[in-house]
Amino acid sequence: MSEQIVFLLYLIYGFVFILMGIIILQLRNKELSGFPLIRILYSLGWFGILHGLSEWVTMIEISGMFNHQYLVLEMTKEVLKTLSFFFLLRFSIMTLPKKMGNGIGWTIRFLWKIPFFLLLLWFIRFIYLYGISGSGYFEIDSAGTTVIIRYLMSFPAGISSFVGLFIGGKRIRQIYNSKLHIWYYGLGWTLLSYGIVDGIFVRKMEFFPANYINHQVFYEITGIPIQVVKIILGILIAFFIVQISIIFEKEKKSLIDQMIEYKAVEAARKELNREIHDRIIQKMFGASLKIEGYLAKKDQEYLNKAASYLKEGIEEARAIISDSSQQFLDSNDLIGMIRDFINEKEEEASLDLTFNHEIPTLSKGKISKEKAIQVYYILQEAVTNTMKHSNASKVWIRLTEEYDDIILQIEDNGGGIKDISEEDESGFPTRLEKEDGKNLGIPIMKSRADEIGGRLEVTSSSRGVMVKLIFKSRGDLSDERK
Repeated sequence: MSEQIVFLLYLIYGFVFILMGIIILQLRNKELSGFPLIRILYSLGWFGILHGLSEWVTMIEISGMFNHQYLVLEMTKEVLKTLSFFFLLRFSIMTLPKKMGNGIGWTIRFLWKIPFFLLLLWFIRFIYLYGISGSGYFEIDSAGTTVIIRYLMSFPAGISSFVGLFIGGKRIRQIYNSKLHIWYYGLGWTLLSYGIVDGIFVRKMEFFPANYINHQVFYEITGIPIQVVKIILGILIAFFIVQISIIFEKEKKSLIDQMIEYKAVEAARKELNREIHDRIIQKMFGASLKIEGYLAKKDQEYLNKAASYLKEGIEEARAIISDSSQQFLDSNDLIGMIRDFINEKEEEASLDLTFNHEIPTLSKGKISKEKAIQVYYILQEAVTNTMKHSNASKVWIRLTEEYDDIILQIEDNGGGIKDISEEDESGFPTRLEKEDGKNLGIPIMKSRADEIGGRLEVTSSSRGVMVKLIFKSRGDLSDERK
């Protein structure tokens, strides 16, 4: 191929990957999403930008415009490529699900450290060899750099991305009636292909396998420059990311609608408070005045009037309670229920309650009304226990999702509880006590968790108590009882 064609290929190659990175990094408010992929896409975005810039440096070298700055260009290109593959490998490992059993989970947490280890290894080699050889470093270390950034970063990143996105797509397919899983699969296959093309077909060098599998062999077999294949793969990555971002935009719109609905509920609650004040409290106040009049004058008419006011107040209260209770029971907005509960408890006690949630709005509608109410009562029991039996000053409430598993975690900073060794057949403690000997109602929470097909875990230490509820987002109670 002529230098002009190669120059043009690297120009397009770099442009496609930089554009891909910009598209990804333009995804705003990613913290609002409960989709694990959305929250880690920034790593893929930085890979695209840094990798595209490195290819443009190659393009500048081909042009011959800055031959006198060869050393600077080579150093810049190598740094950009190494950092880009660091972000690609980091992204790929983060696609792997965290919940795959205790042993697998620990292995994945260990894998997270590998990109940093390889980056450190490359940096140490660079400093050492450059200190010894100066500009000659780029001749004697080309093989070592290729091994680190191509064989140990790029190729494993393709495999890891494929595995993680395939698992994620399979789980998402079970939850959402959308094409989201298709875009997961497409992105996974594309990144696997890129890992093979860019991590295996390196430039020809005198060591195995680079002397047999390289750019030149690929071109001789296919007649296609390998840069063309990379350009196509870069376009496909951007395409699948755009499709995923469209789903994300729908999620954000749903979240905005939910926030508007929540504000409407808050306004209705304020109106309810006014009604209670105007319709009930005034009746109670009038009744108290009549009773005082009766006590002062012993006039039966005052007492009859007080009884009438009380009766009217009771009827008003029943009507309001009936309406508000029906609104509560008709709601399956678990997050709204938890927020209401926190607002109520913060007024009752000097307890700092912190609530964090990472639930996709598309998932919230999957939680049935019956499940939401049972989860609410488990939360109520756990927090009430903390208020009654603990000297805790803080309670952390976390609601997260791992595909079709919803996890509610309530943790305090109190003194813990003690187990008096009463367990059921499965080994779950049926009676736990505080140091003051008061029962904490753990069996009630366990029964409610069983009712929704969930699993309840209670752990305690001197630093506090943690109650964890894990249940499926899909299905209603009739499904769980089968």
